[in-house]
Amino acid sequence: MLSLEKLEKNFDKYHHMCGEAMSNKAFEDLAPLEPQAVEFRIRRAVEHWPGEVVIETEAGGMIVDRPRFIRHVLHKAREEGCHTENASAVEISKLPDGYRVRTGDGREFSAKYLVGADGWNSLVRRTLFPGGPRLLWAEQFITDEAAEKDTMHFYYDQRYRGGYRWEFPHPAGKRIGFTRGADERPTYLERQGRPIPYGYDQMVNGNACLIGDAAGQANPITFGGIRIGMVAAKMAAEAISNGKLEEYALSWPRSPYASPSYVKAFDSLRGMDNAELFRSVKPFRKGYGTLSGIRALLNGKKYRELYRAYDLGAKWGW
Repeated sequence: MLSLEKLEKNFDKYHHMCGEAMSNKAFEDLAPLEPQAVEFRIRRAVEHWPGEVVIETEAGGMIVDRPRFIRHVLHKAREEGCHTENASAVEISKLPDGYRVRTGDGREFSAKYLVGADGWNSLVRRTLFPGGPRLLWAEQFITDEAAEKDTMHFYYDQRYRGGYRWEFPHPAGKRIGFTRGADERPTYLERQGRPIPYGYDQMVNGNACLIGDAAGQANPITFGGIRIGMVAAKMAAEAISNGKLEEYALSWPRSPYASPSYVKAFDSLRGMDNAELFRSVKPFRKGYGTLSGIRALLNGKKYRELYRAYDLGAKWGW
């Protein structure tokens, strides 16, 4: 197996454009891979909603140094026989028995199977697949503000247009992110920006497949993508190993990572003003649990898809 890595120079900068949060549950899916490059252990999530609703829940997870974590994954892959090259693909062509990739430095590589894990503006997708994912543009700021080291804060408001503002711990202090242009920029040490791709449903075309941001697999409710992309990669690798890439095309849409509830809920949230956001969360104002779940069901059918997406997202979205 050959892996082309195009970000040698800007590897850290690119991969730090992320909340870098992963749940403990993620590593049950990714076994035998274990947590690495952990910077903070997360124990709480605090949600701030219109109407002064604040919901605090236990959250088992971590903030990782994503570049160091990915380097560890690459190291493990090399130990298992993966060959890596630093090069930027500039052209892809279909061959009778596979694909040819030409790089910016003039080299050519060919293979029977082609996996596009080349980001939201994927060359593989643009060359071999129709259309593309929807994009939610977000920006993140690294600040020297003090932060609770074990807590993630989420702020919901109509101005985030279906998204939210997040405040997570960072070694320099705090990372603050939100839908681009929704808030004033804080005083920052570093500014980061990127699109969050979601809502694309074609994973396989012949012997080519897409994973991660290239496949628009980010969760539009949680904005999570690390775990999701890695699980998709594991599914695709197993399908290729079996010589049946179509298995990935069948298994991914059936997984809880790809539930259509996420996009439906996000589209619903985009149209909500603060009064409706408050009405939707009102049954949970004293916290999540069995009684609040019953109250939510009695709240009517209008928000049931939203509640389903929240429940799935909490379990599978980070």
